[in-house]
Amino acid sequence: MEAVQVTDLHATLNPPATVAPTKVVVEQQPIHVLVYGDPGGGKTTFATTFPTPILYFTFDAVGKEMPVLRLGKPGPLNDGVRQVLGKNGELVAQVEYFHDLLVNKPVAYQKFMARLASVSADMGKFKTLVLDSVTSMELAARKQQQYSINPQSKDPRQWFAGTTERLEEVLCIWLGALHNINVVVCAHIDEDKDELHGTFVRNPAAPGRLRKRLAAYYAEMYRVYASRPDQSKPAKYLLQTRSNQLYNATSVVAEAPDPCDATYAALWASK
Repeated sequence: MEAVQVTDLHATLNPPATVAPTKVVVEQQPIHVLVYGDPGGGKTTFATTFPTPILYFTFDAVGKEMPVLRLGKPGPLNDGVRQVLGKNGELVAQVEYFHDLLVNKPVAYQKFMARLASVSADMGKFKTLVLDSVTSMELAARKQQQYSINPQSKDPRQWFAGTTERLEEVLCIWLGALHNINVVVCAHIDEDKDELHGTFVRNPAAPGRLRKRLAAYYAEMYRVYASRPDQSKPAKYLLQTRSNQLYNATSVVAEAPDPCDATYAALWASK
């Protein structure tokens, strides 16, 4: 879908790294993707290349959603929801914010769980669901444990354990069971390494037992990174789709090159 011009403010803030053009492809069978990388590596930008309309859940700091707002003309913020419209007034994306303004009175994760209870009624309107990011989602869930659910605990490990339970339910069970919609979950890189076929590699960052298990619930797991071989030119976002000696990655999309441009279309380049 062709992007339209947005306000001067949105056009001037944080210009994105360039993404090499790829041929237009027919939409394929929906896929579930776990994409991870360093901050600023292009995770959200990659997610915006998926079929629209996009339902975008964000726990990240305000401003990180800018690539989604650039897809069209952002409307006003209304009760934590902002719609982005195309040039003909069609819905391109719906951004839903889950933030806590009072740290010791968190409501973000509770609001998110209430939203999941009603989201099935809206699912038919969207072709892609994006959750951004696991890191910020974990923090929101942990603060709910600390201040609302288990405030009397003197052992912080109980908060972390409760957080892992909550994220496992959403990331592994609920999202994993969604049919007929693309799913993109954004995560950061774990600082620790895990053994993979005799080699120690890095995986997506996740709490507790999800450090090693989260990848098992996504058929597509990519590392996205910014490549800049020519310092005089803008960075280019690339996807690692197969494991190497440093990072874990996997794909059942046989056509996906390794590496490939960080776009949905590039995954199907050989079609």
